[in-house]
Amino acid sequence: MDSCDFELVKKIMASEEVISNGEGEIIVKAVPDNDKTGMMDKREFFIRSAIYAFQKSAPMKFSIEGMRQTTKTYCKDMCSKPIAEDSFDIDVKGRSVKVFSYVLDDRKDETLPAMIYVHGGSFMASKAEYYKEPCRYVAENLGVRVFNVDYSLAPENIYPAAIEDVLAALEKIYADSTSLGVDKEHIGFFGDSAGANLVLAAILDNKTEAKITYAGLFYPCVDLYSRDRRYDWDISMYDICEEQKELITSRLQLGRADGNGNNDLMANILFAYSGGRYEEVKCNPDVSPIYADLSGMPYTGIFTAEYDGLRIQSEYYSRLLDKAGIPNKHIRYRGVSHAFLDYFGIVPQAQAALLEMCDQLRKVWGI
Repeated sequence: MDSCDFELVKKIMASEEVISNGEGEIIVKAVPDNDKTGMMDKREFFIRSAIYAFQKSAPMKFSIEGMRQTTKTYCKDMCSKPIAEDSFDIDVKGRSVKVFSYVLDDRKDETLPAMIYVHGGSFMASKAEYYKEPCRYVAENLGVRVFNVDYSLAPENIYPAAIEDVLAALEKIYADSTSLGVDKEHIGFFGDSAGANLVLAAILDNKTEAKITYAGLFYPCVDLYSRDRRYDWDISMYDICEEQKELITSRLQLGRADGNGNNDLMANILFAYSGGRYEEVKCNPDVSPIYADLSGMPYTGIFTAEYDGLRIQSEYYSRLLDKAGIPNKHIRYRGVSHAFLDYFGIVPQAQAALLEMCDQLRKVWGI
């Protein structure tokens, strides 16, 4: 698959339609080379239709191994300058957790703000190294150090192990800020999907002296329970053309809260993540952050995909932040579906979203 043209990225960033989600505003970014509604971006459609055809030809029941085999990324190197890479290991209750780091090579000896990245994968799949390229891109474009946490996966390491790993990485980065070249007054998090959930959990559970000043949430899972009907979820909330209906509908299985969708998928994920303690943890604030006291949260950037079942709960979460008085900016990218960062450098929305996050951080941090 070819790398996307940066002109398409610039078109996405320049586009802006503001819509109301009932109580707040969402900025909607257009597909850069198609003005038809109800359709996937052609690059996203090419990828997703091939995957969907394979899934239909060899349907599988939910399994941990199946999820790990099918959770793959195809990220491309989009950096134009040399990036210095390093790593360190931390011990967390006997678990060895690797943390990768990335910084512009010509700034590696400077003291810089830090962004900590937490990858997605339903808490059970994927690896930090799969998301090396988005991390390197942020390091280049923002001029910061980016740390990428390879946290322990469920079900071998059940809740709250992953949260503990992320918090241990934060503690290490803060405590060793001098040797790591980190400006400890400017530390932020970003993550996607389950990783965004872990970002919020780490911020909520943070007992270190580190103050987190930014949270970047890419298509976050904020309600693992998804059966409480705190917000409406209906397929009519999605604009879907007839010719792509089957494929797009297949991309809306996560997070359905209408009682008629794939709640079982969310239940299976939560069951594995919690080690079978579904009823005990389903509404814990650091499992489903919509139940949390959000009054102490930092500035938050929320980046959602038009065709993502989690989009509705993400929009609800942004309204909760509004009610709690927390500054946040919610951007929805048309034409793409859940996990579009997996195709960083191929679908232009991934680059555009990361660059938007960098712009937000410059304003928040004054850099």
